[in-house]
Amino acid sequence: MGIFDKFKDRIQARLNDPSFMELVQEQSLRDLLVRREFHIPQAYLQREFLDKAVDDEIVELKLAVFDGYGEISGKMKKRLVPFAIPFSATFSIEGMEFSAMRKCVLLKVANVAPIDLDWLTRKVVERIPFLSCMGEVVVCDLTRVPRLAEMFSHRVKGISMWDYITLKELWLKQGEIVGRVGVVL
Repeated sequence: MGIFDKFKDRIQARLNDPSFMELVQEQSLRDLLVRREFHIPQAYLQREFLDKAVDDEIVELKLAVFDGYGEISGKMKKRLVPFAIPFSATFSIEGMEFSAMRKCVLLKVANVAPIDLDWLTRKVVERIPFLSCMGEVVVCDLTRVPRLAEMFSHRVKGISMWDYITLKELWLKQGEIVGRVGVVL
């Protein structure tokens, strides 16, 4: 038995431990721990977050996810201009921090067209409460995403199961965001 087999057996023993599995109440979380991978379709992101950000200034907002990058596009309307001005920007995953203290994904914004307007970027980011902007980097605080916030706050006897799980990889794939999680021993 090699070192990798021992390591795999140790992880499997942790997953089969009843006290650890008591922390995981929902079936979707159990599936996440067993498969160690998740998929978030772009339709879900569009419906849950971007459709709610539309108002009288930002009249249209769409998301498209491709291999390695995403694109957000829409139309904005200004008081003095009689028509809506189209805009688009691409983004990619710059990095991530997934620790007991912070759970954030860093997105790098690039190729803003037709013109690079910082106020437009800030306006779009302000509409989505879990995003913040720092120059060309948009920070997505996962602990403020409504559905994830519930999961991160769940505790059993003062222990959070997210102290034992880490986000190992995150990438953009055609039509979805894919991530891989790992168990911290």
